[in-house]
Amino acid sequence: MLMLEKNDTKVTKVSRIYLTGLPGGSDAFKLAAMFCYGVNVEITISNVALLICEARFMKMIEDISEKNLEIRTEVFLKDAVFSNISNSIFVLHRCETLLLVSEEVNIVSHLTNAITNNACKEQLTSGLSKLEYNFPPKPIQCVDSETPSNWWGKSLAVLNLDLFQKVLLVLKIKDIKQDIINRILINYAQNSLQGLFIKDLQLVKESFLDFDLQKRQRVIVKTIASLLPTQARKSTVPMGFFSSLLKSAIVASTSTSCRSDLERCIGLQLDQAILEDILIPANPHGNNHSPV
Repeated sequence: MLMLEKNDTKVTKVSRIYLTGLPGGSDAFKLAAMFCYGVNVEITISNVALLICEARFMKMIEDISEKNLEIRTEVFLKDAVFSNISNSIFVLHRCETLLLVSEEVNIVSHLTNAITNNACKEQLTSGLSKLEYNFPPKPIQCVDSETPSNWWGKSLAVLNLDLFQKVLLVLKIKDIKQDIINRILINYAQNSLQGLFIKDLQLVKESFLDFDLQKRQRVIVKTIASLLPTQARKSTVPMGFFSSLLKSAIVASTSTSCRSDLERCIGLQLDQAILEDILIPANPHGNNHSPV
């Protein structure tokens, strides 16, 4: 909606145009205006999500003018983004500030499909060289040393929980191997759950003292637990990770069903446990942390 406001005074006359609901705000409008006046607007992976939302919102489509902003962004997405899994993840992350509009123009679903389709191609063509980073037989708490720093699965950690879950659910539907999904989940947990891998349980408790933080962490723990295999007797998820996640679930006061699922996973792999794995706080909200 455009609204024109005129303020008449004896000294000056000011006109203002208010654009409400404009995706990306003034920065996006500036780029669109530059494009309309023939200024060369460079489309990059940093601004393509903003520009395509802006183009759809402002009706800058082919029916209005040839080679309009919409078609230029679509060509860029096809050539430089959808074919590259890392670029697709980066652009999807940029959509987080444009969620309502980006959902409406289907860019989120297109990016999610691009990520999963490229992951499937890599799984089929690359074998052990790119995706098959197997866990060692000993318990581990971190996947950083087991996978290359540029592995695409690590890039998913930048996504907010809703978008991350969308991608993971489609990966599962596309039959990406469970051990790859497990490593993605472990990496996301390491980056999202404050205190998950702190060995001192008192420090874990202190990291959850903020109520809002505790609420956010509770949702993350519940989501990650729901995406992990809870019935597999032989799982590639390290015993130590299940144990750490259960400790966080207890401190974050997750539901009984969530904790029960994690306890079941631990029970199935109890033969792999070390002492530290089975020391669980019995009363995380009290002064004493008696292990059970």
